[in-house]
Amino acid sequence: MKIKDFYRNIGKRLKELRLQANMSQEQLAEYVGVATKTISYWENAHNPVTLNKIPLIAQALNIPAYKLFVFFDSEEQAADKDYVSLLQSKTGEELDVLFKLIKELQKIK
Repeated sequence: MKIKDFYRNIGKRLKELRLQANMSQEQLAEYVGVATKTISYWENAHNPVTLNKIPLIAQALNIPAYKLFVFFDSEEQAADKDYVSLLQSKTGEELDVLFKLIKELQKIK
């Protein structure tokens, strides 16, 4: 998966979860502490979601943070089910380390 596809999938998933929570972009933006336009940019993959905002987004949507990253199609989901289970079993501290690693990997282009 290319990084742009990854950003697109996260944006699509963010919008899906926001709508499931019956929350507007304005409400999510206020909770997370960003402009409404930023939420739109994230959802439309114009900008990547800021990693330090992921815990706030998850809290606002009342979901575990890993759910923002569960966006596989059914074939991929079956193949990657172990990854989802692995993420579910991690502590907040372990997920923080993972997010820091992802951030460092994003710097390598």
